Amino acid sequence: MKGSMKSMLFTALAIGCWGCSPSMIQNSQVEATPENMDVWNQVEEYRVSMEERDAERLMNLVSREYFDNFATTDNGKDDYGYEALEERLAPVLRNNAKKVRIQLRLTKLQVGERRAEAEFEYTARFLISEGGRDSWETRNDFNRLVFVRENNLWKIVEGL
Repeated sequence: MKGSMKSMLFTALAIGCWGCSPSMIQNSQVEATPENMDVWNQVEEYRVSMEERDAERLMNLVSREYFDNFATTDNGKDDYGYEALEERLAPVLRNNAKKVRIQLRLTKLQVGERRAEAEFEYTARFLISEGGRDSWETRNDFNRLVFVRENNLWKIVEGL
């Protein structure tokens, strides 16, 4: 009887302690605050849009102020903005990407009043069709999406 009471008391204390600890965004060490979840939901929307190969849905997540220098500061030839992204992305998703599967693991999230940055590791598998031939490609890397708040929505301004 004593052992049973101790066991029940320990279980009750353990359950109580679980309620005290902050909840985390799935597969991360980032606290699931309302502000963090707002940004994380946009990252998830990006992932789903890519998997569904839905360029229109993806472009709805992107700010018209989007700009990326393709991680090269010494070469402006590979820089692109919203229009170039829209021009290039839709045909690739529609014509070349036959299947897309992406897994994300959030590693860092910083949310400010007007700007947020989400860093994550991703593993992506693509069935790509080029020149009439289909082939699977796999990528595992780290990425960072930068968001700005526009009309109370988080929009991507860098990182695609």
